[in-house]
Amino acid sequence: MNTEEDTPAAEAPEAASAAPEAARQAKRESVLPPPSSLQEIVGALLFASETPLSAADLRECVRSVHPDEGEASDVMSVYESCTSREIENALHGLEKELERCGAGFRLVNAGGTYRLQTAPPCGRYVRALLHLDRPTRLSRASLETLAIIAYRQPISKAEVEQIRGVSVDTMVKTLMDLQLVRLVGRSELPGHPYLYGTTPLFLEHFGLSSLQQLNELDPTLQRDDPKERARKYEKKKPPAEPAGAQLPGLDANGDVAIPSPAAPAEGGADDAGTEERPPERPIFLMPPVGDGPDEDDAEDDEEEVEEEDAT
Repeated sequence: MNTEEDTPAAEAPEAASAAPEAARQAKRESVLPPPSSLQEIVGALLFASETPLSAADLRECVRSVHPDEGEASDVMSVYESCTSREIENALHGLEKELERCGAGFRLVNAGGTYRLQTAPPCGRYVRALLHLDRPTRLSRASLETLAIIAYRQPISKAEVEQIRGVSVDTMVKTLMDLQLVRLVGRSELPGHPYLYGTTPLFLEHFGLSSLQQLNELDPTLQRDDPKERARKYEKKKPPAEPAGAQLPGLDANGDVAIPSPAAPAEGGADDAGTEERPPERPIFLMPPVGDGPDEDDAEDDEEEVEEEDAT
């Protein structure tokens, strides 16, 4: 017969077995449900990132997460095996959803990378919250110089000055300080002038995904083909001389070439056996100085004859 002292000892194993089960139940209740869509994951990553992310960065981050114990492994496996096309579809869906709901920010594609950016009409309120000054505005001259560089890059400073008709040293320096313009190389033209082009910050500042969108802003302005522009600065090589080519008047050894006498043509001899020769060039000889009658001497002789007849 068990006493009252033996009762707690008998109930101890049952309590010990119930503790792990309660812990597992609490863990299952605390597990969060998986994301409802890939679009939700992409939106959270862009919101948390301090720098713009590309589609490849998003795909790599999503595929690096593995499901834990107790999670819906079938759902998580779908996200773990997402493709680049699925990431792009999620980005397009997120962009349309933000435009529809008017949340005050939107998805921007700048230079192949994506980020969340506040809507321009709300900019003054954001500056008031962050206690920021009014942004620096470019002058008309700087905007014209930036537009020429954007549409004609790579381009030298002399070409920009030729288009605008004035010096652009100050404007180019201002644009480079603002990190909107950078050096992209040197030309093969005489003097090897520097070539200028736009930066990724230029695309991000104006909300452009690529330079091709510049043609869509104004149909009358078409950006030059970069390949055609690059060909203009390629160094032209001198034409290669054909094999065996010699300078005129020199033989193969570099000595003065002496022409050999031409062989007589067949049938060039007449019936008498004499060879036909080319006609000789006429030779004109000047008479020696002092020889021959002079006109003055002839007049003197005539005067002497007339004096003799008179006597």
